[in-house]
Amino acid sequence: MELTHTPVRRAEMETKDLAVAEELLSRDYVEYRPQLVRHRADFVFRAQSAAVGGCGVDRVRNWATLEGTVDALGEVAALVVTAGRYAIREDHDYRPVAPGTAVLLPTSTSVPIRWDRVDVQMVRFPIAAVTRAAGRLGVEPVDFRFVATAPLSAAHNRHWVSTVGYLERAFDGPEPAIAYPLLRESMLQSLAAVAIAVFPNTTMSVDYAAGPGRITPAAIRRAIAYLDAYAAEPLTLEQVAAAAGISVRGLQAGFARHRGVSPMAYLRRVRMERAHRDLQAGDRSRGDTVAAIARRWGFAAPGRFAVEYRRVFGRSPGRTLRA
Repeated sequence: MELTHTPVRRAEMETKDLAVAEELLSRDYVEYRPQLVRHRADFVFRAQSAAVGGCGVDRVRNWATLEGTVDALGEVAALVVTAGRYAIREDHDYRPVAPGTAVLLPTSTSVPIRWDRVDVQMVRFPIAAVTRAAGRLGVEPVDFRFVATAPLSAAHNRHWVSTVGYLERAFDGPEPAIAYPLLRESMLQSLAAVAIAVFPNTTMSVDYAAGPGRITPAAIRRAIAYLDAYAAEPLTLEQVAAAAGISVRGLQAGFARHRGVSPMAYLRRVRMERAHRDLQAGDRSRGDTVAAIARRWGFAAPGRFAVEYRRVFGRSPGRTLRA
């Protein structure tokens, strides 16, 4: 199967009309019914967005004092306030969000917010990525929910801000890393794991679960056959476990016992071998590059890919492509 990348959708707009800004917010982000609290002659609303495969990054600047209610989202969205005053209602009062601080927008309830001349960064991604990650921690999708909008601590906040920066960089360039399906799935899984670690949620009170029991070598062989056959596809642990007929915990335990590696480490090695094959068949005159082949197979950083490639194959990927 030929691996391709998906074009990133980009948009940018600016308006001095509050009604137009409201329409944009409701159409492209959330149902938001703002009320102008303080009129400003210099009111301007600016928005930049980039999105692909259900994952998006946004930058919103708003020169006005507004308050209103944000309706429940069908996705996970979190802001990092970079300037201005922002507040979200919690426990019958408004909690101010200082610049440099993250805030999780509601996923299942409506919530009032206020903002005054704000500049915010926002990331958006499917809630299914989070519920899958929660399932690996013993929480069924129907039982998962975030229980607060603020990060657990200042250190957790810094971790989220760093993660937002990482995701934004993945959208940079004429052929951004996020455009490649394998890289996008890896980033979504990382983003979901960080969200669960940073923002309070129901996985943090889950009871101890018993071990996965005995996992047969045959089940792991089924998993390996599936990984080998679908290495070119964005895969999750849940898909591999279902193909093997075992639980995710069983899959992880079985690989550790019978293969001495994790399922994703095994998949990474398979993809490295496929990248090696493409490098051998590549032709620079056709426009083939090490970076493009690496990204095609899920390796975002060409430098780290080169180090790992040399360790496995004893030569640089550039030398293989030239041969």
